[in-house]
Amino acid sequence: MTQTTTPPPPVTEAGTESWDVVVVGAGPGGLTTAAYLAATGSKVLVLEANQVVGGSTQVFRRAGNKFEFDVGTHYVGECGPGGRMQTALSGLALTERINWLRQRPEGHCQIMVPGTTFQTPTGWDTYLERLVAAFPDEEAGLRRCVGIMRTIAAGEQPRRRPLALLRWGVRPITTLMAACGLSADAQAVILAENGDYTWPPHRTPTAMHAGFLHHYLQAGAYYPRGGGQVIGAHLTDVIQTHGGRVRTKARVERILIEDGRAGGVRLRGGEEIRAGVVVSAADFKKTWADLVGEEHLTRRLRRRLRKLEMTLPMFAVYVALDVDLRERGTPPLAWVWPTNDVDGYYREVAAGRCPEQMPVGISCPTAKDPEGTHSAPPGYSTLELVSWAPADHAFWHVGSDLAEGAGYGRDERYLARKEELTQRVLDTAELMIPDLRERMVFCEASTPITQERFTLTTDGSCYGIAPLLRNLGPFRPRVRTHIEGLFLAGGSTEHMFGINATIWGGMGTAGAVLGRDLVQEVRDGAVFVDEARLTPITEDFDPLLASKPGSVIRRPARRRAGDPR
Repeated sequence: MTQTTTPPPPVTEAGTESWDVVVVGAGPGGLTTAAYLAATGSKVLVLEANQVVGGSTQVFRRAGNKFEFDVGTHYVGECGPGGRMQTALSGLALTERINWLRQRPEGHCQIMVPGTTFQTPTGWDTYLERLVAAFPDEEAGLRRCVGIMRTIAAGEQPRRRPLALLRWGVRPITTLMAACGLSADAQAVILAENGDYTWPPHRTPTAMHAGFLHHYLQAGAYYPRGGGQVIGAHLTDVIQTHGGRVRTKARVERILIEDGRAGGVRLRGGEEIRAGVVVSAADFKKTWADLVGEEHLTRRLRRRLRKLEMTLPMFAVYVALDVDLRERGTPPLAWVWPTNDVDGYYREVAAGRCPEQMPVGISCPTAKDPEGTHSAPPGYSTLELVSWAPADHAFWHVGSDLAEGAGYGRDERYLARKEELTQRVLDTAELMIPDLRERMVFCEASTPITQERFTLTTDGSCYGIAPLLRNLGPFRPRVRTHIEGLFLAGGSTEHMFGINATIWGGMGTAGAVLGRDLVQEVRDGAVFVDEARLTPITEDFDPLLASKPGSVIRRPARRRAGDPR
């Protein structure tokens, strides 16, 4: 895949750039929106503050490019034939370019809680059978609990007590499990993967957790061949081969509102770009408070922003080992809880404390994609260890303004806190990989402050606004706003968060901009991209370089087996 050539931007008489649509933010939601708009004939400009597109799906490399790590692409549901991912990509002719690898059909995620190891399978029936096998004395309660969650998640019409099931959907998942008489151990297994949305169980509606489980149980979990960066690389290629442009290192300072409608954006530094439509795929809260400005908000929206809560931010540790974990049968995906008190951990973090024992999600790219990944040379493994921690800047000993660089990264108190949590994460990971520290050849940590600085998200949140009842279903922010010509994309919209949801939602936002039901058109077989115009993929294709518009798209020469670099 070689560098694409993009047309020069259209220019107004005043000499400023003018586009049909400007998209703010190049995460998967913004890029998918832009790709569909470009493919259907709009002149689209994407503006990304970071130097690499992809948002939380991007990767980074360390140790002289020897190791590559995913920032946030760990496992994705609904990626099989007929699933939402394949449907959304099909309209862009990308189903053959972005390949999804099914992860261990017999059990895609290993859950470890004290005294119990559980493999999350595909299918609600198998899920229930395994829970009953793990906790035989709780069969009646498990059947009731799983039956209610399944009915709510699958949208089935219950034969009996429909009002009771509706009532359970809006109540906390912990209330349902307690009513079913489940033990703390059984509850911990059912809740163990809720780190995928980082919100306290006692504040999570049953419908939210049931829908999350259904996302994976219906068809398993997947990982993109070549790592998460392939998503941003190929979406960027669609945009730029179909008349659009993607600019990195272009931070939007203001969305221009004129006579009650969006008219373009102003970048930091003063450059103004005109557009008939602006799509913000940036952080929901910052879009309104910083980019639009309070003077353009409705009274109701002002109230909402004042009360808005964000999901808890991640703390991640990236590790490389001098051993191939596949030879040991180490699962590619796992959640390890050193205690069975899932809700208690959240209560501590919400209070601004980080307990000594931290839960950890373990993702092993070299096991998920042994052939296509750039993750590590032969004989090595990479791990992404994720947990969550307080967002408060005071906890991290940093100031409130992170805009001007990483000066906080040299503060001794910040570094001490970072090291403290790193060691706690490694302690938990050793419950699954006992010799982890002994085989470790690289280790680096990322804090909520890192996430906030690089993705410009409120409180460093990865998943956007909290999944409270007031933020779900008909109460979730719509992609069409009260300001004419201003639309939203990304994880805090009606389409929900996560890679699958934001890509699907990008198609929905593009349809809203165009006034067309693109979802139905694609389901009916429409393909808007001329595949012949896409950049040919060659053996030296490097998704990371392809995600830096303006770079030469070449991959470094492959390392030989045993090369110690």
